Amino acid sequence: MIRNKEEQKKKYETSKKELEELIEREQDLTMNNPSFVGIIRVLPRAKTEDAMHTDEEVERIGMEIAMKFERENGREPEDVSKENLGFDIRSTGKDGKIRYIEVKARADVGAIALTRNEWFKAQRLGDDYYLYVVWNAGKDPNTRPYIIQNPASNLQVDQKMEIVRYIVQPTEIERKGS
Repeated sequence: MIRNKEEQKKKYETSKKELEELIEREQDLTMNNPSFVGIIRVLPRAKTEDAMHTDEEVERIGMEIAMKFERENGREPEDVSKENLGFDIRSTGKDGKIRYIEVKARADVGAIALTRNEWFKAQRLGDDYYLYVVWNAGKDPNTRPYIIQNPASNLQVDQKMEIVRYIVQPTEIERKGS
C-alpha cells in the first residue's frame, strides 16, 4: 500500500511538473512582444499592365527615333533588338566607344518597364548602357528621346514587379533624362 501511494505521489508530481511547464510555455506565447517579420506592398494590377503594354508600331517608331538620334550625333547604330541581348541598339562612336541602348517607346507619356535581362545588363555595363525613352511616339515628328546613362545606378524604380520588371515612373525619367 505504501508503494502504491509512492507511485501515485510520483504520478502527481510528474503531472504537476508537466502542467507547470505547459503554463510556462503558454506564458511565453502570450507575454512576448511581437517581432517584425516583413512588409509587403500591393499595387493595383492596372499600373503593372500599363507599364508593360507594348505596341509594335510604337516600338518601331521609337527605334527609328533612337537610331536617327544616334546618326545625328556621329555614331553608327546597329539594331540588335531581335537578339535578346538586354538592349536594342549597339551604337559605335568615331572614337570606338560603344553605347548599349535600350529603347522604350510609348504612344503617350507613361511608366516604362525593364525586364530582368535589361536591368541586369544595365547593372553590368554601367556607364556604357543607356535607356532611351520615347514618349508620344508617332504624334510629333520632332520627338526626341529622354536619355538616361547608366539607368541601374541613376534611376529610382518603384519596385520589382513580378520579379521580372522594374517600373520607372515618368517623373523620374523627366528628372534624370537629358
